[in-house]
Amino acid sequence: MPHRPAFPSPSVTRRNVLALIGLGTVAAAAPSLTGCTSGEATVPTVTGSPTGEARRGGTARLAFAGAGAAESLDPTVGTSPCDLARYSVVFDTLFFFADGEAKPALATAAEVDSKAEHCTLTLRQGVKWHDGMPFTAADVVHTLKYRASPDRIAPSELSAYFDLASAEASDDHTVVVPTVQPVGDPATLFAGAGLYVIKKGTSSFSANSTVGTGPYRLTAFKAGVETRLERHDAYWDSNGYAEKVVLLSVDDAQARVNAVKDGQADYASDISFTTAKAGPPGAGLQIRDAGKDLRTTYGFVLNVSRDLPSDPRVRRAIKLGIDREALVKAVFLGYGEPANDLFGAGAKHYLDDVAVPERDVAKAKRLLKQAGATGKPFVVRTAEYETGLNSSAELFVEQLRSLGLNASLAKVSTTEGYDPAGMKTCDAISFPLGPVSLALTYTRSAAFETLAFPDEELKQAVATAISTTSDRERADAWTKAQRVMAARGNWVAWGRGDVLSLAKEKLTGIENRESPKYPWLGKVGFTA
Repeated sequence: MPHRPAFPSPSVTRRNVLALIGLGTVAAAAPSLTGCTSGEATVPTVTGSPTGEARRGGTARLAFAGAGAAESLDPTVGTSPCDLARYSVVFDTLFFFADGEAKPALATAAEVDSKAEHCTLTLRQGVKWHDGMPFTAADVVHTLKYRASPDRIAPSELSAYFDLASAEASDDHTVVVPTVQPVGDPATLFAGAGLYVIKKGTSSFSANSTVGTGPYRLTAFKAGVETRLERHDAYWDSNGYAEKVVLLSVDDAQARVNAVKDGQADYASDISFTTAKAGPPGAGLQIRDAGKDLRTTYGFVLNVSRDLPSDPRVRRAIKLGIDREALVKAVFLGYGEPANDLFGAGAKHYLDDVAVPERDVAKAKRLLKQAGATGKPFVVRTAEYETGLNSSAELFVEQLRSLGLNASLAKVSTTEGYDPAGMKTCDAISFPLGPVSLALTYTRSAAFETLAFPDEELKQAVATAISTTSDRERADAWTKAQRVMAARGNWVAWGRGDVLSLAKEKLTGIENRESPKYPWLGKVGFTA
């Protein structure tokens, strides 16, 4: 059968880029570049949730960054943390990420045949929809065909690997999906695709009709305001603790903090480093971090379709010449560390032994001079999708000027930040990425001209990592891909910052899966 190229080619839209970085359309307040440094004491944080036994009952209220009227109950549409937090407890996926790798959910196995022409999904038995109907293979087939439809706002990137429209149920708990290119680890691809399973026959979503198989069922929804949920007592993975969950859609990070401070919420997701530095704003409250393996990597992607970034001497000069420590101190305020120019920290097969480049300003200047880049214009594009992206870009521009580049800043709104046409006009683009799988990091970014690094060795390594059924070969291929990016790639990943939240001390059951910015709330509750 014909196979597609090694890299997927989704429709190149701003929404695709947002899906890659796992962000919606909102941002938090940025710290000042003249603020505290990591040399000053930081307020201690608590990693994760309390470990005490949770009690049954109560209502947990959690505030997330939302998308206003654009929020949707259709799990193929929304991208904001509030949308994604809602989807993850109303619906289930076939697989999900935890501890850097795919774990079974509605599917217990995904296997390809010896010719890599079909993937067989084995589904979990005994699962019930919120309306009491049994979950079957027909629901998965409907979901795959729904996601493959050209009518979708953003068709699933799984279509680059699987012929979703041709999926068939061989029995009530088995689905066979033809492949369109060799796939060695289908579970990881399904886990990274945001594939929430919807019931057979579903074509629209409303507060009165939406059902899932997740731990909580929908009872009320108002876009940009709140979602009300009640526990699904027939959930396949044991019942949750809180009887009810309310998700509050709050764009502004400080407003989320105020909601907890004033008793309107029990949890505020994704608070700023400045807020954390000030300490808990009241008794019985905690500043929490998601842990080092779930930090967000901050950096810049160099657009090698433009003259200066296409020169390896220029890329090397920037990697050697920037002051990572200064960036970390100014932006993270002590809640982070320098990075080694690789995205994907925390994912399975991430290469931990790549050192942070040692700064060498003199060599960086020599390389720029040799490339004829000294004094040439160099445009850095940024939007505040993450706390500190804009301030880091300001400092980055200053550092590039000190190296000899005529650097300037193009600061745009979050509605413009990852517009494909706008990105094409810039030499570097500020870019954050959490601990998503390496398959997602390398294949989806390769689909965008402004983000891609067109290197044959890299392409072959990624193709092998995606296609092989051998975990040893896959590990070796990802090692090769990462060494290419560290040595000559177009990523300038300068730091990794904590993902921070504010919570009441007794709130527990916050489980980080895809991203700590929208944790899984299936076991949320309160300790006694």
